[in-house]
Amino acid sequence: MRRSQKPIVIAARRSPLARIQAELIGKRINKLHPKIEVQYRWVESQGDKSVGQSLADQGGKGLFTKDVEQLLLNGEADLAIHSLKDLPAADTTGLILAAIPRRANPCDVLITPNALTSINDLPQGAVVGTASPRRAAQLLKLRPDLKIDLLRGNVQTRLDQVLSPDGVKRYDATLLAYAGLSRLGMTQHLTHAIPLDQIMPSACQGALAVQCRADDNVTLTRCLPLNNPEASTAVHAERQIVAGLGGDCHSPIAVLAEQSKQPPTPAKRNADAHWFRLRVRVLSGDGSTCLEIDEQVKTKDLRRLVKRTIKDLKQRGAQKLIDAGCEIIPLQAPDQSAPSTHAPANPAQSVSASPA
Repeated sequence: MRRSQKPIVIAARRSPLARIQAELIGKRINKLHPKIEVQYRWVESQGDKSVGQSLADQGGKGLFTKDVEQLLLNGEADLAIHSLKDLPAADTTGLILAAIPRRANPCDVLITPNALTSINDLPQGAVVGTASPRRAAQLLKLRPDLKIDLLRGNVQTRLDQVLSPDGVKRYDATLLAYAGLSRLGMTQHLTHAIPLDQIMPSACQGALAVQCRADDNVTLTRCLPLNNPEASTAVHAERQIVAGLGGDCHSPIAVLAEQSKQPPTPAKRNADAHWFRLRVRVLSGDGSTCLEIDEQVKTKDLRRLVKRTIKDLKQRGAQKLIDAGCEIIPLQAPDQSAPSTHAPANPAQSVSASPA
């Protein structure tokens, strides 16, 4: 621990959700170290400045994190708080994930202006706004007739574009992360959570990252109590999957690792009695092809399962799907005219691996 009373400086994006997340961690740190002042540095990232263009066209979600990380690297902040799904799968040189707090609900939520309860209830040819190839591909897998158009911005911006408070109809629906809506206190929008068997999350969705310099042992030690072992095990497996497949945040990859319940065993306190379920989907941009893995293993075998999953998906053609996976979403946002309909495509083909 530091012997001085030097404040702990936390860096984060300036967006409302990022501020709430940073302050949430700041309060936890202050509870652990009540004599140390917590200060904040807010950053407007490049990703926040270019909401009208595709992330894939500008370098990916690293645009949301690079400016924040630079404050750490420059020594202007001690910690950075991110939505972990925004961080590239490979760690930035010189930085380390100091802690992964308990994970929030990782699922997506359906947002529509007329409170439709499921994706199946969307009208034929409905326009769904998203900037996520993962969401787009899974939507088209379920409903090939849907039209996908680019929709970017913070949570409130995307809600406004769909719910049309100004009376201009732009989109029939969008998908937002349950965790983000919950942290913002927008519980009125959490009614229609989408089942995970329909839309799986991006790697690390719902998890926060507490990041610091790799050589800052004092800050690292201070943050260790924030770490949740279950969440940390899960998200590191998910990040390894994405990195191993050569994917990134604008790849049509959905992955979720979560602790699963197994029948009681005599070794209840033994780590080997804990199991993890790993689900992965790699899709073509139009959702017509989907490679799936769904297996359960003991915690000690999760790393081997990750390696086996990467090898299996590569052999089945995952790289080809990933390379072409972001082509379904237009690079520019649509105009404000009423959405048009179009004929449904052929039903999606799902290529699945049997669960263990």
